[in-house]
Amino acid sequence: MAQNDREMTRLFHEATKHTVESVRGGGHFLDFANMPIPLKHYPDLEPILLPVDLPERDASAVEVLSGRVDAKPGPWGLPELARVLFFSAGVTRRARLVGGRPIFLRAAASAGGLYPIEVYVVCGDLPGLPAGVYHFNPVEFALRRLRDGDHRPFLARAAADGAIEDAPTTLVLSGIPWRTTWKYGERGYRHLFWDSGAVLANCLAVTEAAGVTSRVLTGFVDDDVSHLLAIGSPEEYPLVIVPLAGGPGARPAAAADRPPAIEHRVHPLSASPQHHAGLAAVHRAGVLTDTDEVTGWRTAGARLGTPATRDVPVSPGGRGTLEDVIVRRGSTRRYARDPVGEDMLRWGLAVANRPLPADFAGAGRTLLEHFLAVHAVEGVSPGIYRWVQGNLEQIERATFRHQVAHLCLDQPLGGDCAFAVFHCVELGDVIERSGARGYRSALLEAGTAMGRLQLAAYALADGASGITFYDDEVSAFLRTQASPMLVTTVGVPDYRPRPGKRPAELPRLRVQLT
Repeated sequence: MAQNDREMTRLFHEATKHTVESVRGGGHFLDFANMPIPLKHYPDLEPILLPVDLPERDASAVEVLSGRVDAKPGPWGLPELARVLFFSAGVTRRARLVGGRPIFLRAAASAGGLYPIEVYVVCGDLPGLPAGVYHFNPVEFALRRLRDGDHRPFLARAAADGAIEDAPTTLVLSGIPWRTTWKYGERGYRHLFWDSGAVLANCLAVTEAAGVTSRVLTGFVDDDVSHLLAIGSPEEYPLVIVPLAGGPGARPAAAADRPPAIEHRVHPLSASPQHHAGLAAVHRAGVLTDTDEVTGWRTAGARLGTPATRDVPVSPGGRGTLEDVIVRRGSTRRYARDPVGEDMLRWGLAVANRPLPADFAGAGRTLLEHFLAVHAVEGVSPGIYRWVQGNLEQIERATFRHQVAHLCLDQPLGGDCAFAVFHCVELGDVIERSGARGYRSALLEAGTAMGRLQLAAYALADGASGITFYDDEVSAFLRTQASPMLVTTVGVPDYRPRPGKRPAELPRLRVQLT
């Protein structure tokens, strides 16, 4: 990674920091006439409807999230794939109309309900589904075939990971910047990785509950993956490759011919999609061009991180299976200021800090460090803390509800919650060692920690929500040089949220694009 690419990444991060002045005087307005649609639709391709009677596991959510389930994988076919897709990125409820358009709320959180993440499937022959490359439409709960044939060897080569050839199915998550920059400007680049991290949190938990091995690959040849999925115009970036039931990827990928170019008509995102030059430039700065660069980048990343939490005891609380929790999960919008139990804090943080099976840091290690502002937790004094392997290191003891609400863009959630977790990274070191792609990884891991903490909160019948922040004010408040990547608030909801539904309980939905 060239030094000027590292400097570009640092400058982009600085330029997209929130300050009071940038938020209140930025002059950005929401042009609802140009609002992007929240899903990708191929009008000329026939949908392959997914089964709605999904196989489910009876393990409790707290056991799954603690990593304490010793499940044996069963047969793998279309129903099992449908289960992973639904509980990771499917539509669980339909909400009010915005500008005459329904909002389809998903299994994983998305800032502003903008849903910039798309999911693709690359598979060999499965019972009920021939080998091919597919796009997942969450509203219709259907796949559309983009390519025929088995393209796992080509994807394996692009990822420099031969085990993808052995995985019956691999998911690829992509991000469409315009969906989120429409509201958040170039800072919306961060949201691509936060949102994909939330999808990953669900996906990893759902596959773990079924005894399926999943891995997270953020290193790959970008152009090859984009070519395979036929994405890129308008802007769409491959972000993460997730082999399901693949091995550790030790052997080299086999040679594979580059498939021919394809082009399928896609419904326009909006009347006039906007391009953000700075965002595109920082993404290009992290591009890997061949497998040697991929393996070299992984080697550099293996030296990054600190030990994550491997041993997570099962919480004595908890209600329902993982599937139950995902369906009833929603981003909490109001808190009651009531206290939560100490277990919610300690167990929830341990769940969030479990190691990811990822390629951007050393095995069993994490890029993140977690700071907390505790407002109302039984057995824990209000104050600022650093969380270190289950221990709370107190930085200052006091009640900081007002200050934390201000840090969270003056949103009441930050002050009304029981505690707020600031997921931080020593960003200078990550960028120096791992470049612009390391920056992507840090944001992704923060999004995954947020997603896991949300699931943990709902498993214990509490609530949670990710939230954004004034960057430098947060670091100063926490007395740290680390950079905040994301904030998760946790507390007791001030209302009874409406639960979602499983596919069998929902009518077959149709795509409404006007």
